[in-house]
Amino acid sequence: MSQENVEVVRLSIEAYRRGDWVAATAYLAPDVVWEVGQELPAHGPAAVRHMWHRWTSDWAELDMVDEEFIDAGDKVVVVVHYRGRGRLSGVAVELREFEVHTFRDGRCVHKVNFKTRAQALEAVGLSE
Repeated sequence: MSQENVEVVRLSIEAYRRGDWVAATAYLAPDVVWEVGQELPAHGPAAVRHMWHRWTSDWAELDMVDEEFIDAGDKVVVVVHYRGRGRLSGVAVELREFEVHTFRDGRCVHKVNFKTRAQALEAVGLSE
């Protein structure tokens, strides 16, 4: 099942990039908790989509590239590289985040971002 989880996350990211947020959140459990660090957690797929909608108004440009997927059983680590430019400030931002998606019964029940690879790997019981 774990390789299936990796593929589900990969397809979700592809859907997000093309703007199909309903498809991007289809793998989320109804009670998902989505934590991105810079704001309060979103609870449920609709709240995740609302967060993404708000981001499109805050950013003139926002690109994300999935650089690596790590299969960790019921968890998937995704290394994501973000590049953006603030709509009002014009400030360019570039960062790498390490997402951990936790699955239960084939659905993502929790997603949390970490600032370092070591933190993400530790969260899934792996080491570098």
